[in-house]
Amino acid sequence: MCASSPLFDTHAHLDFPKLRENLDDVLERAEKAGVERIVTIGASDGLDSNYRALEIAKAHDHIDCTAGIHPHDARLCDDEAYRTIAEDFAELPEVVAIGETGLDYHYDNSPREKQRSVFRRFLTLARQVDKPVVIHSRDAEEDTVEILRDEGNTSGILHCFTGSAEMANAVLELDFHISFSGIVTFNSARELRQIAAEVPDDRILVETDAPFLAPSPHRGKTNEPAYVRQTAAVVAEARGQSLDELAQLTFDNACRLYGIDE
Repeated sequence: MCASSPLFDTHAHLDFPKLRENLDDVLERAEKAGVERIVTIGASDGLDSNYRALEIAKAHDHIDCTAGIHPHDARLCDDEAYRTIAEDFAELPEVVAIGETGLDYHYDNSPREKQRSVFRRFLTLARQVDKPVVIHSRDAEEDTVEILRDEGNTSGILHCFTGSAEMANAVLELDFHISFSGIVTFNSARELRQIAAEVPDDRILVETDAPFLAPSPHRGKTNEPAYVRQTAAVVAEARGQSLDELAQLTFDNACRLYGIDE
């Protein structure tokens, strides 16, 4: 099942302890699985994850990172935290995108109004530095789409997409990419696989969201970049493409979106 074309894990949290503590082994397994590029996300624990993600990106030529604050932690994004990301991270060459940012109304770990205001600030920052934005949206489709339309960003990713076909069409109309995680491999994800089948060739991406959401048959285990191969295989099957074709499409799309010369 291994693709001869390279694979790109567009969204992983390599700084999380389960991965960071065994990072050399994790990256070796990824290489054996054909994963040639990874973007690690700097957007957890307030600012702390940004520093860890950047350190990992600087240490590995095939890894880049993002900078932002997750909607769970939006309450921690005061003016000082925002300035730190804008002034110390956003324009670094290792930082290929802003985020992840967005809205999570499922857990409501931060007040919704605060989530919306922080989301808008990071969308503005992404436009200012001319980089794509990585968006998390859970149980917040209407507000996510409305804010994207208001702000006018046209470069970014709806990561770990689990939304409706209507949301997919809306963000595609706004020129966003859609990324699918291991959730698309679950038996219960028939509708999601149908959405994946209909995303245009030049807008589809795959990811792990490691260490979360390991795909079948690894479900329940710690997810890692090597497992993006299983997700890509399921997406390819849903689209009537070979794994090799899907791997090349998603690799090229990610490099183009992230501004990586590969």
